[in-house]
Amino acid sequence: MTIEGSLQSPKGIALIAQVAQAFNINDDKANAAVRMLADELNARIQRTMLSRGGVADVAKLVTNPAAGQTLSDPQALASPAAAEAGNHILDVLIGNKHISRKIAGRTASRADMDTGTVEKLLPAVASFVIGELQRQSQPGLENLLRKAPELVGAGGSPLPLPGDAPSRRTSDTWNSSPSGSQSAPRGSIDAGQPLPIPGDNIPGLGRSSPDEYPEQQNPYERLPDIVRRGGQQFPGGDGSLENIIRSIFGRVLGSNRGVIGTMIELFLIRWLASLARRLFSSVLARR
Repeated sequence: MTIEGSLQSPKGIALIAQVAQAFNINDDKANAAVRMLADELNARIQRTMLSRGGVADVAKLVTNPAAGQTLSDPQALASPAAAEAGNHILDVLIGNKHISRKIAGRTASRADMDTGTVEKLLPAVASFVIGELQRQSQPGLENLLRKAPELVGAGGSPLPLPGDAPSRRTSDTWNSSPSGSQSAPRGSIDAGQPLPIPGDNIPGLGRSSPDEYPEQQNPYERLPDIVRRGGQQFPGGDGSLENIIRSIFGRVLGSNRGVIGTMIELFLIRWLASLARRLFSSVLARR
């Protein structure tokens, strides 16, 4: 099921009803606004994942143990904590408050709602989208760890980084180097801090990341930084880790066309659709 499909499910309909109640808006308007905002954020996630660093950013959001809190406690959608978590997601995916306001204004106009209300609604929908992406991508991520247990954050080495000498096991020994000596396996490496992303306390732009529930063990803790460093091939010849994660998320987003296909969809098809809407609105305004 995709995120769009989940909104059409009984649970999705019930969630939208709770959104309407939490923000004191009409059920029909809430339904329209949530769907439009989810579509906007879906496109933002796909655009972010066009780069390797973007895949790492989305993976960090999705693998945060707190990401599913909105789905587990939808009654807290309008709480300050939910707003903070949603704004952090918006910082990563959009990184510009002016663009967020444009998205809210565009949605408000199409859904016949007050812009201020939609601006408050946007962080809640962002939390829902990431929480649903976490829930639906969980089986794929678990399968990923089964195939490559070295990705687990609790221990073990990350996949080889660019510049590392390749080392492969043959039975219980390591392959010999050209000089005849045996090369030792690389020990456990601290992945260190990832590169800064929008939301990591960048002056004038970011917010500090909300509490990430450190008491919950996160087996994917090192995954985003391993993806960000890049250069590794996934065991079994399935392609790069970056592309595999992009594919896992893409299936949930309803778009699994690869980088080129996503670019065509985002920058051509959506542009043509936007142009058609403007022309149609212009024709109606003249009548």
